[in-house]
Amino acid sequence: MKLSERTTFCAPTRSGYGAVGILTATLMIAMAANVANAANGDEDEELQRIPARSQSVGAPIRIPDVSSLPPAPGLIFDVRAGEYIMLGELVRRIGDAKYVLIGEKHDNPIHHHHQAELVDALSKSDDRHRAVVWEMFTRDQQTSLSQNWRKLSIEDLGAAMTWEDRGWPSWHDYAPIAEAARSNDLAMVAGNLPDDILRPMIADGRSALPDKLAKDLSLPPIPDNIQVLLDQEMAEGHCNTLPKSMLPAFSTVQFARDASLARAMYDAANNDDTDGAFLIAGAMHVRRGIAAPWHLARFDDSLTDKDIAVVSLVEADAPSDTPATIDDYAMRFGASDAIDYMWFTNDIMRSNPCDNINMGQ
Repeated sequence: MKLSERTTFCAPTRSGYGAVGILTATLMIAMAANVANAANGDEDEELQRIPARSQSVGAPIRIPDVSSLPPAPGLIFDVRAGEYIMLGELVRRIGDAKYVLIGEKHDNPIHHHHQAELVDALSKSDDRHRAVVWEMFTRDQQTSLSQNWRKLSIEDLGAAMTWEDRGWPSWHDYAPIAEAARSNDLAMVAGNLPDDILRPMIADGRSALPDKLAKDLSLPPIPDNIQVLLDQEMAEGHCNTLPKSMLPAFSTVQFARDASLARAMYDAANNDDTDGAFLIAGAMHVRRGIAAPWHLARFDDSLTDKDIAVVSLVEADAPSDTPATIDDYAMRFGASDAIDYMWFTNDIMRSNPCDNINMGQ
């Protein structure tokens, strides 16, 4: 199933914008903020008091609304508010959320740096004590994870948990998230389905789930709109090599994995030591109305919209004469309202994972 997620997020190789682009965009935001302040009072009045001879010829320069700029690395966009914001403002806006889901592209180390940054900033800025739920650790690893978390260094934790042997990118890339968890005394929670039940689920469906887990997840039928979307993503994620007859089985596994992650968040947030949860997972697992947040609403029917915050790291496209809009990026997640905040980054060099793949139809 990891192949599915990685190929779902395929993007053309490109070098990205670099530090200059980030600095330029950040300065634009600061300038736009100054203009907004001026429009509200003192600075406009001061401008009007300047003698006409000292002003440049023509009307005062007005800077365009920064929210109309195309996405670029380093920018954070609040989808609902329709505006770019700084990291500090993101932390302020989602500080009260019980559940904070932070989506990633697995092989981009920049994403893990920002995930760690957000976990640390939120943990230091509000009163909630959230556990950190990981897609990359499976439920059958929880005992080992808890034991190793108490006694091992961050550097040694990955090897002890057979991290890279299980196919994930370098533990070194993810270690900053664990560092943020440890420095804030946060619990580490394994959220994903055990690997050894995935193949049986593809063959036998939800009946392959162990009894206790089946009861905890209480999987309902997959809603038609989610089924259609997951089937399409499973096909694309496997380079359109899966027989169509197999797509519903793969979608059922994905649906169950989302439920498992959501249940781990719910259970972690409702014990004596914590009152919330982060989720570190591939971006497609964090989508509202489709993935883990959909299941969270099943498990906790008292949740309000503000109890869940969905942030996704997103690789910005290469510059072009016809850049993608925020709406274009949003629809890449399957729905315009699936992500609350998009944090844009550079991409990384990668080959096309669909090259040289050949499976029977």
